[in-house]
Amino acid sequence: MTPHQTPHIVLTIAGSDSSGGAGIQADLKTFAALDCYGASVITAVTSQNTKNISDVHALPPSVVAAQLGAVLEDLPISAVKIGMVASGEIAGNIRARARNGELPRMVLDPVLTASTGRRLGIVSAIERLLPYATVATPNVDEASALVGWQVATPADMAGAAAQLASQGPQCVVVTGGDLGGAESVDAVWTANGTRFMRAPRIPTGNTHGTGCTFSAAIAARLAQGYPVEDSIAYANRYVRAALLGAQDWRIGSGAGPLNHFPRLKEAT
Repeated sequence: MTPHQTPHIVLTIAGSDSSGGAGIQADLKTFAALDCYGASVITAVTSQNTKNISDVHALPPSVVAAQLGAVLEDLPISAVKIGMVASGEIAGNIRARARNGELPRMVLDPVLTASTGRRLGIVSAIERLLPYATVATPNVDEASALVGWQVATPADMAGAAAQLASQGPQCVVVTGGDLGGAESVDAVWTANGTRFMRAPRIPTGNTHGTGCTFSAAIAARLAQGYPVEDSIAYANRYVRAALLGAQDWRIGSGAGPLNHFPRLKEAT
């Protein structure tokens, strides 16, 4: 993108992370790093740091709807990333906009629990949005909650991705970073079948916001016109670069954030 070219606009609909590592904050950093302009609709405010979440305040659905209406009335949105959806009524407002074609290239990151175990979203809200997603990106725990059985192996991930795809998404990526082991494995389902993205695990404790960053990067690339599978592969490389860029950071005493502005040699 040239310096004076108008950037593509990507909307994030998600919760706010007061520590800055995940949620709205991670999404906006990712959009900026990938030369997109970020707009936001906040669904909830969390009180959290790198160690834990002490409070979650879901915003009234009317406030979320008002934010969404204001953005869509004025800004030409090229893609949307959806994260934490705190209630069924909020999901209904988002679904109505999606059904009307106002939320193009939707990337759905079904945030259900935080890495600390705190419950954040509800399964029924995510299920209402799945039919409108271009890409859905659950981790293994979120995939387990959505399919109703335990996802514990790469084969399980592939099966869960196919089951979720039957609910409408054009593509499903079940991310396996939480499975452990020497290798990080993600299962990618498309209409052409299932494939795995594999890479050596990066030894770091700074992993807070990895899922948010991955889905936001997919949305940014889709906004710029890249095909779905190319966008997923690029987002995977970008997250790896962001993990490497923050590998030795010491921000907080818990799980630290990624470096959203790394040297992007690995992501080109």
